[in-house]
Amino acid sequence: MFSDLKYTIRSLSKVPSFTAIAVLTLALGIGATTAIFSVVNTVLLKPLPYVQPERLALINAEFPSYPNGGIQRFPVSIPEYFYFQRELKSWQSIDLYLTSGVNMATGSEPSRVTAASVTGGLFSSLGVAPAFGRVISPKDAELGAEPVAVISYGLWQRAFGGDRAILGREIFISGVKHIVVGVMPKGFGFPLGKADVPDLWSAFPIDPHSKFEGHYVNLLGRLAPGVTLSQAQAELDTLVKNKVATSPGHYFDPKDHTLAVYGLQDDVVHSVRPALRMLFGAVFFLLLIACANVANLLLGRAEARQREIAVRGALGAGTWRLARQFAAEGMVISALGATLGMLLASGGLGLLSFAGDAEIPRADDIGMDSQVILFAVAICCLTGAAFGLAPLVHVVKKNLYGAIKTSGVSTTDAASSQRFRQVLVISQIAFALVLLTGTGLMLRAFWKVQEVDAGFSPKGVTTAFVDLPYTVYPLKAARQSWAALQERLIATPGIESVSLSSALPPLAEALGKGMPVRIDGFNPSAQGNILTIPMEQGPMLVVDRITVVNPGYFDTLKIRLASGRFFDARDADQAPKVAIVNQSMARAFWGDKSALGRRIRPAIAEFGEEWYTVVGVIADVKNNGIDQPTGTEFYLPFSQGYIWLNSVHIAVRSQIASSAVVSSVRRAVHDIDPALPLTKVRTLDEVVAASQSRPRFLTLLLTLFAGVALTLAAVGIYGVISYSVAQRTREFGIRMALGAQHRAVLGQVLRRGLLLTVGGVVIGLIGAFALTRFLSGFLFGVAPTDPATFAGVSLLLGVIAILASYIPARRATRVDPLVTLRAE
Repeated sequence: MFSDLKYTIRSLSKVPSFTAIAVLTLALGIGATTAIFSVVNTVLLKPLPYVQPERLALINAEFPSYPNGGIQRFPVSIPEYFYFQRELKSWQSIDLYLTSGVNMATGSEPSRVTAASVTGGLFSSLGVAPAFGRVISPKDAELGAEPVAVISYGLWQRAFGGDRAILGREIFISGVKHIVVGVMPKGFGFPLGKADVPDLWSAFPIDPHSKFEGHYVNLLGRLAPGVTLSQAQAELDTLVKNKVATSPGHYFDPKDHTLAVYGLQDDVVHSVRPALRMLFGAVFFLLLIACANVANLLLGRAEARQREIAVRGALGAGTWRLARQFAAEGMVISALGATLGMLLASGGLGLLSFAGDAEIPRADDIGMDSQVILFAVAICCLTGAAFGLAPLVHVVKKNLYGAIKTSGVSTTDAASSQRFRQVLVISQIAFALVLLTGTGLMLRAFWKVQEVDAGFSPKGVTTAFVDLPYTVYPLKAARQSWAALQERLIATPGIESVSLSSALPPLAEALGKGMPVRIDGFNPSAQGNILTIPMEQGPMLVVDRITVVNPGYFDTLKIRLASGRFFDARDADQAPKVAIVNQSMARAFWGDKSALGRRIRPAIAEFGEEWYTVVGVIADVKNNGIDQPTGTEFYLPFSQGYIWLNSVHIAVRSQIASSAVVSSVRRAVHDIDPALPLTKVRTLDEVVAASQSRPRFLTLLLTLFAGVALTLAAVGIYGVISYSVAQRTREFGIRMALGAQHRAVLGQVLRRGLLLTVGGVVIGLIGAFALTRFLSGFLFGVAPTDPATFAGVSLLLGVIAILASYIPARRATRVDPLVTLRAE
């Protein structure tokens, strides 16, 4: 084998152009495959960095009958948490956590960090020890306990310079003094699955007698030894049924309000699993196309070495001996391609920073580790053996005597070799068509999203976020602060309007998602498509979203008024309560009748028992994502709302530069309270772009893969036709000497290329029809079998194939008959 490798290296060095093309082709396939595998390996395959992570699971509330496919993986309430702790036997422990953004002050410039409030047993359930110090204990979560916090290794380095004296230091979290008791090890994160993993964990003191049934906390549990997820789910199902049987009218219901168990690993990756599987399938097709291309190159090289192979066979080299030599050539090319491919993969992983807003879980851990390198080595061996043995078609049933006797030039190639090369090209075309079709569908869907009327205008709007700590700013103080901020900003030259709201489109935080309301005079039993939930006062309707806004919200975002009026100075605190609904809510509850003058009452204790009168109807706004259906939504004025007034999104419409607007907002916020950090500073155009980052990133990668696949397929067709022309040079010369026209020769060559293309397109269309259905979850406004996309991709591939065939076909028409006859 060592002798074979030396011979291979020597022979490949004599044909540098051939070697370079083969290595680069394979490097593209192996590099792309390795890069995507590194993502798949870290995100989907590696276990979470906790002790026995397979026993960690979440308990979620679910509302299957909710409109638009129901609500899955929803938080639970505090009473449910205590109820589960008492009743469930399948769990070793159940803990609670809640994530949010908080203001952190350390004596220097205030900052905004992502934090998690947790119960005392959560870190024990995870089984992770701190780098130094201690974790939060059950005593820390008791009512009246001194507030403590644990910080991440990254926050310790960034905010405290890695000072080991951090233990016992005071920090202020949303205005409340906490004592730092521990620093977690480098790389630790919980909960995972989001772009902003918490940097700080504090104790969550809970009143065990709390009756507030709002769903806003998450439950993490560790299953008892030997208990499976299905057994835990069965226990929950039984609990729901028993609760319904023993407490009629309770909020649990097998149809409308059930419970579900999800493994923690599944919860972290479920949102990205389909996308990563799709990308891995696409890049695997690309690898197959690259292998087919290299196999074609090696076939052509083997055909040029027919006499050498025949002589070696005549001297006693059997099929196994020749196969070993071919395998050595394939392995050398594959090894060089894999080496270059891993370098390309390592550089390509830098693209993940471009996808930062795409929320790839555990993105910081993605890299070229030992498992990825072993995968690349395995791919190298498999591809080397696969395409390296392709030239054996010249050995099987080969007439050695005839090969040695000939001068090494023939009019036609062996039929078996021709058929094999044609099969390779047809496969390349088929794989390329599947990739191109998927890419075409994604591009069309992405373009469709850009054409959607989102219901607001982002151009010229700058946004930011400010949070007022509840402990420092009660309701009245919060209202006064926002009124002062609005006055300062409106008085700034160049600013046209100012919006203050509890959420901003197009991905508004779901603070009010699933809001129970009562609608005066509405009979829910007559509307089967509207979810109702049982309450003590009777069934309540559920709307998708509630948002609290100031009067400038609608003008700043250029939201169209369909009927009635916007909020204004008439809607003061002591004035009659008013609300604005969107057109979807107006149609859902009042049909063709006017919504103006109707009354609604949100089922939240803070709202009291007052009714809100509808004074306006606005056009639908895409608050839940531009590619998602618009739900039922209503708006309340800041002056009359009682919730979500401390966390506010600021939006400013102006004609001046965004940087100048940010400076003005920052000064205004600093004038109110120097300890308030200004965060999420972006233009609304950037917010809209970030909301589409994941489909944009997927489309970009698919387009890149499809472009490489199309190029390789074109090169494959060109190579086959070019070699065929070279082999038939004497034939074409004799034909033209006997009177054949250039057009006839050109047509003969093009027909062969066209037949190969048609065969590949037909097989590719069958494959595309079978596979594109898996893209349905990524497509907006486009069917997985969209005829226009299939036809357009087939036409594009056909044109490229004809162009690739035309160049060697033209060369065939330029054969000089006199030179050919003289050679004869």
